[in-house]
Amino acid sequence: MDASHCYEILGLGKDASFKEIKQAYRRLSLRYHPDRNKDAGADKRFREITEAYQTLKIEQKKENMRHKDAETAHAEFWKYHDKKTDEEVNFGYSAYREFRRNFGADYMHEDRTVEKPISHKMTHLLLYGGLGAIALWIIISEILK
Repeated sequence: MDASHCYEILGLGKDASFKEIKQAYRRLSLRYHPDRNKDAGADKRFREITEAYQTLKIEQKKENMRHKDAETAHAEFWKYHDKKTDEEVNFGYSAYREFRRNFGADYMHEDRTVEKPISHKMTHLLLYGGLGAIALWIIISEILK
């Protein structure tokens, strides 16, 4: 199916974003779904809408892959992530942000390459404490046999 024909089926212009394509598909698919619309041509129209959406979805993915390099994709990811983090702060999630910071995930910090240092003492305590508990359990189970 031709992409220009797909835009016509969904009632969109050729410069529509993927979000607009998805919204148009959802609106039309709900209107023409065979379970909701019992008209004679509704199932054919529904299949046509679904095929148009799938075609445009594949085209959009191909277009994104052609024009994005790794650096651009990385920058867009962090731009989106920073926007989401700012929205969380604006909508009163500061306690949640503080909770994340306690676990070493300070997303508001500019340098994203810094990791929280590992506590070797705690790791050894958990590892050897667990092994000691297992050994004790084995010894007691052998004695009680």
